[in-house]
Formats: sequence, structure tokens, C-alpha cells
Amino acid sequence: MLKVAVFFGGDSVESDISVITGIGAMSALDVSKYQALAVYVRDNKFWVVDSQKALSVGIYTKFNKAYFKQVYIDNKKLVFAKSKFKEKSIDIDIALLCTHGGNCENGGLQGLLELYDIPYTSTDIARSAICMDKALAHTYLTKIGVNNVKYMLVDDKITEDEVVEIFNEFNNSVVVKPNSLGSSVGVQAVTDSKQIYKAIQNALRYDRFALLEEKVDNLIEFNSGAVYCDNEILLSEVDIPLRSKEILDFDDKYLMFEGKAKQEKFEMTASLKNKILDTTKKVYKELGLFGVVRVDYLYDREKEELYLNEINTIPGSMAYYLFASIGIDLTDLTDILIMEGLKRYKENKALIKKFDSSLLTLSENSSPKLLQKFHK
Repeated sequence: MLKVAVFFGGDSVESDISVITGIGAMSALDVSKYQALAVYVRDNKFWVVDSQKALSVGIYTKFNKAYFKQVYIDNKKLVFAKSKFKEKSIDIDIALLCTHGGNCENGGLQGLLELYDIPYTSTDIARSAICMDKALAHTYLTKIGVNNVKYMLVDDKITEDEVVEIFNEFNNSVVVKPNSLGSSVGVQAVTDSKQIYKAIQNALRYDRFALLEEKVDNLIEFNSGAVYCDNEILLSEVDIPLRSKEILDFDDKYLMFEGKAKQEKFEMTASLKNKILDTTKKVYKELGLFGVVRVDYLYDREKEELYLNEINTIPGSMAYYLFASIGIDLTDLTDILIMEGLKRYKENKALIKKFDSSLLTLSENSSPKLLQKFHK
């Protein structure tokens, strides 16, 4: 039976969503094949959760240490913090990443896992970082010929006078968002020049950079999912997310339990659907993504113009609901992620990582000053 370390939580504004994703993934794992180990990330530390309490939301809201044991990561192990000069460890076969935002989605956690030779289920370090950085993602999307909105990156040095000039360049209609956050936190649509500076300052509370994007009018949004399985990219159904406001925000995504958010009525043509699916597949393939990915789109109904909005490399709830129409449920999806993650790990292990040379042998009797000249 494979031991699967399910990582969730993290020090980001999306931590609560990550907890829900982690609990869902653990509850969906096939118990005949996998043993789940709940690893909660909090305060830049890793905590193994009491297996009897791991699926209880309440222990994460109040964080009673009685239900947790702090661990650190070693070579394919979770090692418990020292107790009376002794250490205990748990071997793990793979890390199932359910972490959203921050250093746990942007490649930081992926780098740590690679350093300690642990297979994992998401996109790799570099591509995770690119997709997390919205401005970088825009750059790469433009490079591969994918349509995305006009944008500009600003920091806290921008002045109010500069903001007004930028606002005019964007036709007086802008969406302001933190550059590296997800779940629509800190996102604001602005149509008044007096509001834009405040909106930028609000976004800069969450991130060192704020992203300004030209607002799409006559808006309808689409989501599409993709996952790599058996040497092919499986595509999900195209979904129209619920929303109650002009632009999709955190409340619409996660807090609308009373039916205030509604799905817009829209007759999608076969041509538009195929364009969305083809773009998702192209982005997944050409950016070299891995695991389950959700791609979000903006569409101007009057202009009939489609824009790629964001790429989510570890989407909320693993975006399992998008795959229902092709017969894949959350249990199937976690199985795919684990099997493909292990397969990728074996392929990477087969690559040459070391190069033996005589450089150090020839240099062992050289003085430090002589060695300093080596690179000149």
C-alpha cells in the first residue's frame, strides 16, 4: 500500500480553501491502494495530523496542537521533531499537493520536495512559478500566440498622477489585482479615476506588485480543466462559474451557499467550446504543465472575443467537478495524479544528474588564489 502525504493549508490567503481541498482529497483516496498522511502547513512548519481528526474542519480553525505533531521533511520521510534525543520518521511514497497560493503553489514546496527526492503530483518548480506570477504568465501566453488582455505591472512607487495617465491608456476601465494571488482575493473592477489609486494600494497589501488589466465588457467567464494521463492530455467539460457581481470574486467562488450567485444563461456554440478546449490543451502542452490544471477565460459576448485570464496549477477541489462529464470523479482523479506523479519521478530519476570530472583532483593542490583565477 502506497503512503500518500497529502499537503494542504499553507501561509497564504487561500489557506482555508486548501484545507477543504485537502480534506476532500483524503476522503476520496482509494483505501485499498493508499494510506493517507495528512500534512498541514502552518506558520512555515509542517504538522502531521491525528488520523482520527484529519477530516474534521474544526481542528484547523482553532489549531489545537494536541491533534498535531510537528515534522520536517527528509529523504522520502516525514521526521518527527526530536523528543528526548530520539527521532521517529514515516516513509512516504508521494506527496499529493492540495496547497493553493503562496510558497506552496509557486514552486517553493515543489523545490523542497525535489531536494529531498520525493515525488509529487503538480506542475514542476519553474512552470509553477510562471503560472503563479500573472504578469509572467501573460508574457508566456503572448509568446505562444494565446490571446490575453492588455496589462501593466506596477509597484508601490507609482504616483497618483501616473495612475491617472495609465487609467486613460486602458480606456478608463480597469481590473486591479495582486499579481501573484489566486481565489480572486484583492480583485477590484474600477471605472472611476479616483478609485484606481486606492484599488492599487489595496492590491499591494497582498503582493509586492499590482497587475492592471483592461476590463472585458459584456463579460461571461469560462473554466476548463486538463490532466495528463496515459501519455495524453484529458480535457474536461467547459463550465460557466457562478457569480453575483460584475466580476467573479472570492465570495462567489466559495461563500455563496444561499443561491445569490447564479450561472448565467448562455448558448455556447460548438466553435467557441472547441476554441476553449483547444487553447487549454495548447497551453498545457506548450508550457509543459503537469497534474490537474484549471484554465480560466474571459469572453466579450458582443465582440465575440476570448481571452485567457489565469492558469491554476493546483486548483480548488482539484477541479474534479469539471471532469464529471467524462466519467472521472475525485477518486479517479487522485488515482491519476498519484500514478502519473510516480511515473514522472521514475523518468526524471533516469536522467543524468551528475558529471564526474577530474577538475577537483587536478585542483586539490592548488592555492585558493590560483583557484580564484579559474573562472577568468
